[in-house]
Amino acid sequence: MRETTILPKSGPARSKRHTLSREIVETIVLTLLIYFAVHFSLQPYSVDGPSMQPGLHTGEKVLVNLLAYDFGSPQRGDVIVFHPPTSNDPNLYYVKRVIAVPGDTIQIQPTAVLVNGKQLREPYIAKVSGDSPFDQSDVNSVVVPPTTLGKDQYWVMGDNRTNSVDSRFFGTITRRSIVGKADAVVWPLPSFSWLPDEAGVFAGVGR
Repeated sequence: MRETTILPKSGPARSKRHTLSREIVETIVLTLLIYFAVHFSLQPYSVDGPSMQPGLHTGEKVLVNLLAYDFGSPQRGDVIVFHPPTSNDPNLYYVKRVIAVPGDTIQIQPTAVLVNGKQLREPYIAKVSGDSPFDQSDVNSVVVPPTTLGKDQYWVMGDNRTNSVDSRFFGTITRRSIVGKADAVVWPLPSFSWLPDEAGVFAGVGR
């Protein structure tokens, strides 16, 4: 009696199944990598307070890139989330705009901000007269003489200059205190928008 044997299949059919299986596994692995990358590098943070008005408002959520500065440094104009130097509460976060970076000389006048001697023209600050809460006619109640920032020192300010506790009051912050860069408003949905790149405001500032 002859034994019936089953030989392994070979040829195009087996090759196709092998390729399909590999593609499925690769897709699953890639999906998981993307999920974990996004989950651990992008986090929403709630805005609480008027210091970044008129751009950001209480109740909005901003999407913060936690890895934005792992391979680079905060730049002038970036909106960042950080731990304030005046608090030891690890759950307390501020959102402000980077105005000056290490090596810059910052100067605050009653109605002007100068970086390396150049007066900034800041479109993100509302300049409205009358009874508006965004009236910036007395933009800086605190005057700061020319101050050169040292290594790992960043100067941050709120866009609502008349209602913001920032570097004018607590001084510079360090890279270590920075959580990440705010890239977009993601909540409520009708308010979704990317935060504009304000690098042009600082063009020509140099060092």
